[in-house]
Amino acid sequence: MNLQPSSSPLRPSPPVPDNGRFDLLDVNALQDPGSGRIVHLYSLVARCLSCELVFKAQEGDGLVSTSAARVLRCPTGCGEQAFRGSVLRQWRQAPHAL
Repeated sequence: MNLQPSSSPLRPSPPVPDNGRFDLLDVNALQDPGSGRIVHLYSLVARCLSCELVFKAQEGDGLVSTSAARVLRCPTGCGEQAFRGSVLRQWRQAPHAL
């Protein structure tokens, strides 16, 4: 019986990027009706709070999925911000002012 520790120690996952800030304007996702879990995230529309650019991000084009979060990147290179699934599940569009 081998009591030696495993040769592959647990490694902490790398921190998710968070050097930018965005207002989410729209979240287009397929959600499980029972749990609300996001099954597939189609796109995000966001406004970069640094350069004020409004853009649509999709997987591989301004949006990257990691095991811990979805990372949104400004197309102008201002920064990126990680959004956890719970934030995206609870997102609601703000009512428009009249």
